[in-house]
Amino acid sequence: MNMESKSDQRTYPEFGDLTAGEIRIRLDAFDNLINSEMKAEYSRATAVEAEHKARALTASTDSDEAHMSAVEILAEINPDFKVIAHRGWSGSYPENTLIGMREAIKLGCHMIEFDVSLTADRKPIIIHDTTLSRTTNGCGLVSEHTFRELRGLDAGSWFHPKYAGAHLPSLDEVLLISRGSGIMVNIELKKEYWDKDQRDDSVELQVIRAIKKYRVEDRVIVSSFRWSFIERIREAAPEIKTALLHLKDVGKLNPAELKERYGIYCFNPHSIELTRKFVDRCHECDLKIYPFTINSYRDMETMLDMSVDGMFTNHPNRLFRFVEEHGRRIARLNSREAQEDVFDVDAAIKRMEGEEMDKARRRARWKAKRMLLESRRNGQAT
Repeated sequence: MNMESKSDQRTYPEFGDLTAGEIRIRLDAFDNLINSEMKAEYSRATAVEAEHKARALTASTDSDEAHMSAVEILAEINPDFKVIAHRGWSGSYPENTLIGMREAIKLGCHMIEFDVSLTADRKPIIIHDTTLSRTTNGCGLVSEHTFRELRGLDAGSWFHPKYAGAHLPSLDEVLLISRGSGIMVNIELKKEYWDKDQRDDSVELQVIRAIKKYRVEDRVIVSSFRWSFIERIREAAPEIKTALLHLKDVGKLNPAELKERYGIYCFNPHSIELTRKFVDRCHECDLKIYPFTINSYRDMETMLDMSVDGMFTNHPNRLFRFVEEHGRRIARLNSREAQEDVFDVDAAIKRMEGEEMDKARRRARWKAKRMLLESRRNGQAT
């Protein structure tokens, strides 16, 4: 025969004068209700998922829309949307090399982003870091070596031995690729090469001359974290599109004021602080917005749902794949009339595991509490 200990006989006013044993019984009841609540939520999600899979299967046999390519889907969502290969296709090839850029073009990217630095003899060369050790077999500062010395370095082996011999591209090479292929390019001017005296061989003036030399003004965007560069570009060549790069406190900025002061075509913020409200404010003043650097499926979905105009990514193949898998859903999300018909099972399950789990737990506890109160009123044992 089970006997309750004296401690079990103690009552707790804060729990309606229940004993410890009674409280344990009721907590078990709470847990059972929580579990059944979540099972019901999961069953509903699974049923809807099966229904939507069946509809998708029917649609795939009845409609060409199910077989749309990523490019076609993007064109439907936003005809001006840009998949921007960050430092070339840097997730699969050595960054800022011709092979990574050419493969990005073959993939169908709309734009290639690359970084321009200055050599010791003040010639533009394509490399991101101010030092050589991370992406080449050289060492020291980029600015300490001549163009010829830097061109002799191996810029591919660090990524994979099969890319041994890849060299650091010149600005002329990349602009020739743009001219020949028609792809857009985003040229980032590294802030470390800012020259307050603006010499004739300053990096921004050399970039302007190269753009005009190859007649690619219509397919180039020049960007920088050093906004003074952008002011100089506007003064010297207002026909060239420009962009401001920004890392933090995005919400404190006024897009209309930025466009008025700098004459920018687009704004390129870090994605981590970006909000739909800020994107809308950019669009209100006819400002494109291209966040960086978007590599995960979750972030891609978040950015697309914000209606950004393009994304910088190290993995453009992943972005195209994401669009192919979810493009029809995204297209409907961007169509106000059809929003009510959309059900995203993956997102629903994530919510169920996170916020919805908490909601379900609160609902279950409330139901259990109400059940206990009714039971006490009726004088029934639970």
